Amino acid sequence: MSHYIALLLRSPVGEWNVVFPDVPECQAHGYTVDDATFAAMTALSRCAAEDGVSLRPPRDLVDIERDEEWLSRHNIDLREAIVTMISLPA
Repeated sequence: MSHYIALLLRSPVGEWNVVFPDVPECQAHGYTVDDATFAAMTALSRCAAEDGVSLRPPRDLVDIERDEEWLSRHNIDLREAIVTMISLPA
């Protein structure tokens, strides 16, 4: 089983947006943290099953923290994000 880091970010309207640094085409959202986390699990499974989408190996949080270019490009401040791991069954 692989685990991908997901970042939950509060939107200006109060929803939670979820992004996966290692699966940029995969995103989710929800009105609560629990809803957003469940949506993220569903989205990651869907992205893994889609034709033409190849999931790169997941990085650990230290590597994502060091990826200043990606964080800057997506305007992400990790101090304001909820960091969680979403499992992808083998």
